[in-house]
Amino acid sequence: MQDSKPTIIRKYQRRSRSLFEGDDSTILLLANLTAEATGVVLGYQRYIYLHRDNVGRWLGISISHSLEQEMNDGGGKYRQGKEALSLLLSYHQEITDFLRYFSDDIESVFGIDAETWMMACKARWRKKLL
Repeated sequence: MQDSKPTIIRKYQRRSRSLFEGDDSTILLLANLTAEATGVVLGYQRYIYLHRDNVGRWLGISISHSLEQEMNDGGGKYRQGKEALSLLLSYHQEITDFLRYFSDDIESVFGIDAETWMMACKARWRKKLL
């Protein structure tokens, strides 16, 4: 039996329900993950999605209800700008660990493996929050 691995990149087939104008696709940055004999299984109790427009520009992020409760900051499900970057920094290690399973997907979008991309993101996000 061949291992199956889901993709973390999704282009909408219908109009997005997010609040982001021009939302066209997402990249799953964090979700529950279980490695089984048949492959990786994703759960969506805790998630972070990166929302992008039709040319790949970042629009913002959406988070699960459970992450909203963990953050307990009143920021809501959809976040942009510094609010989004601050949350991404808070979960940087978890995102890095998750994306290691999907490094090929990250490299197909950003041209760099997931771990290196996340190191660069961390440095950039910190600088933007100054």
